[in-house]
Amino acid sequence: MAPQRWVKRLPLLVLIAATLPALMPAQAADEFSSGDKLRTLYSNHFSFTDDGLPQLTIEIMGGQKKVELAATGGLALMPDGEGGAQLSGAKSWSVTLENGKPAQLRDWIVMSRFRPDDSLSVEVELAKWKKSGHKTKSFEIGTIFAVAGEVLDTREILVAIDPVPAGQGLARARQLSEKHGVNATFHTEMKRRPSGTIVARSGSMEIRNASVLWFANKKASSTVMVKNVVSGHGGSQLKGRQQDRSYFGSVYVTVGRDGKLSVVNAVAADDLLSGLVPSEMFPDAHMEALRAQTIAARTELLQKLGVRHFGDPFLLCATQHCQVYSGAGHEHPRTTKAVRTTRGQVLVTRDKQLVDARYSATCGGHSEHNEVVWGGDADPVLRGRLDGGKDSRFRKGVSDRNITAFLDQKEGSFCAKTKYSKDRFRWQKEVNVDDLSKRVAAKHPKVGRLRSLRPLKRGISGRITRLELVGDRGSSQVQGELVIRRLLGGLRSSLFETAVHGPANHPTSIEFRGAGFGHGVGMCQLGAIGMAEQGHDLKSILSHYYKNIKLHRLY
Repeated sequence: MAPQRWVKRLPLLVLIAATLPALMPAQAADEFSSGDKLRTLYSNHFSFTDDGLPQLTIEIMGGQKKVELAATGGLALMPDGEGGAQLSGAKSWSVTLENGKPAQLRDWIVMSRFRPDDSLSVEVELAKWKKSGHKTKSFEIGTIFAVAGEVLDTREILVAIDPVPAGQGLARARQLSEKHGVNATFHTEMKRRPSGTIVARSGSMEIRNASVLWFANKKASSTVMVKNVVSGHGGSQLKGRQQDRSYFGSVYVTVGRDGKLSVVNAVAADDLLSGLVPSEMFPDAHMEALRAQTIAARTELLQKLGVRHFGDPFLLCATQHCQVYSGAGHEHPRTTKAVRTTRGQVLVTRDKQLVDARYSATCGGHSEHNEVVWGGDADPVLRGRLDGGKDSRFRKGVSDRNITAFLDQKEGSFCAKTKYSKDRFRWQKEVNVDDLSKRVAAKHPKVGRLRSLRPLKRGISGRITRLELVGDRGSSQVQGELVIRRLLGGLRSSLFETAVHGPANHPTSIEFRGAGFGHGVGMCQLGAIGMAEQGHDLKSILSHYYKNIKLHRLY
């Protein structure tokens, strides 16, 4: 990998204690002030590597009191980031934080969204809410990709009202959604950045810097090891699940929103994808399916920039919230080839907007509408449809009326025809009622011992989005595809029907018979493999799962 070049990064005051080798300038520092450079960690900006790849920032772990880094060839410590002075010679550094203070955050309730060129509508909307007595503010999210004369704009202007303390935004958004009949969400605003002194020690050497320190392997194309990585954003709660992990690019240690250490990897997009794709699709799958998966993953990765983690000193996290990322060492030659041969290719709509390229393991024969699973507005790209086959019984979708016939089908869908389909395309699970009742009681104590589960609402794919729990004490409703399957013990999907065994007033078990694995929105990964094995190329695969899209090379 070519040396990394960062624009507008972070030179701050360096205090050196003990006996240190001289700090040698790597190249002339740029003209931006320290405050300017610190702000870029919290902005929606990103830079490019010297060979033209977008360079992204991904939190490796947060909530830490101490961080240890190492590299066999030696680590370059860069108080000013790339382009400033470097301290070389040490193979490992231990990093701690002094006087850490958390960020001051608040949540604004987002009532509407507009394109960035629709300033008149933004002003009218702000005036409307202000006249009604609300406190108002607008926010710009998203980013602009301008590469080699090509421009893609993912920005939106949010019109928001009535800030509440951080953490209360979701509940307040739900209240205002019901009151005003809108799909309200929330946006986190940072009133004051977190602060503290980052202290790095190696033997007798000690460096102190306000808010951030950068590290990179002295050897080009080599990795930085972060020791005892805890999986998950704010992963300090997951003690016992730690391992040493290596990362391409550079690593910076900074102060997270909680006032503790956050460790972030700055890595080229395609190096990131080379580690991600093998965990998203079987590396021995057909090459056209791997290429389609790579393009979808690249699009989804870039589409998320600037629209998540407001108030965090990074663009993305390494969990399912963004995309699961475990660093270097997870690459496979076939998936790396898929990344290289699709360099810069993304999916765009006909008006050149990046597609929200969602995907799931197996749709089970019918994909789902995006708004059914996550709420919000219907995306014309993410429409549920039959995954192959032309059975007229399911032309209008899967419902309580025809779900048994749908589950009886063992063939006809693209995702039914691969060697990976076993226990994913169709599945069954029988659960003891006493065990399930205990699980349910934790969140729905008034239900008592379960007697039955009644679907109240299904999406077009047949996935249950509202379920009634019926027990010997009463009943309760559960809403949300993911909430339902987690409550019922981690089912593979909410596309299921049930059979109750035992006496009606005291059943012994509930049998689930279902289809698919995951939410079912966007590309069905097993379906993509099935299509590729039948001779479809990547354009046909992507066009089948994403409506009215075009393939576009961004870089």
